[in-house]
Amino acid sequence: MSIVNSSRPRWAFSLIALAVVLLIMDLLTKELAVRHMAFGEAIGLTSFLRFVHIHNSGAAFGMLANQGPWAQWFLTLIGLLVCVWIVWRLCHPQRGEELFEAGLALVLGGALGNLTDRLRFGYVVDFIDFHYQGWHWPAFNLADTVITLGVIVLLIDLTGTFRRR
Repeated sequence: MSIVNSSRPRWAFSLIALAVVLLIMDLLTKELAVRHMAFGEAIGLTSFLRFVHIHNSGAAFGMLANQGPWAQWFLTLIGLLVCVWIVWRLCHPQRGEELFEAGLALVLGGALGNLTDRLRFGYVVDFIDFHYQGWHWPAFNLADTVITLGVIVLLIDLTGTFRRR
């Protein structure tokens, strides 16, 4: 029996609520980083993980950073369009598409977090830094993590890994 079977509005509300909770969690963690760390400051947590307060004016991995105002407008516009489409799609749930819709809700929560930063500051606050023997993964935040998890869920759905036969 489908989750969405007779309770589509409730399912849609649950997905939007999940995205909002993830948005709030992302904004709170970024606020903690900004309030408790100076820009550029790093706090070592383990031999491979630290918190570092940086600003990312680009997209993932800093792509399009320092490209001028057009890049900021472009990234903001793309973020807005993606969020609007996802909200529309989540408000129209389909039977058998629960996994896809859950993935979209994760992407929405993260996208809204980064979009909020972009609209407020013109950049995204990143603060999680994994490193090992001089190698650093680009700093990221909770929103980036949730977007990545959402994309993984979407890929699992796309490949049909968990579909009923």
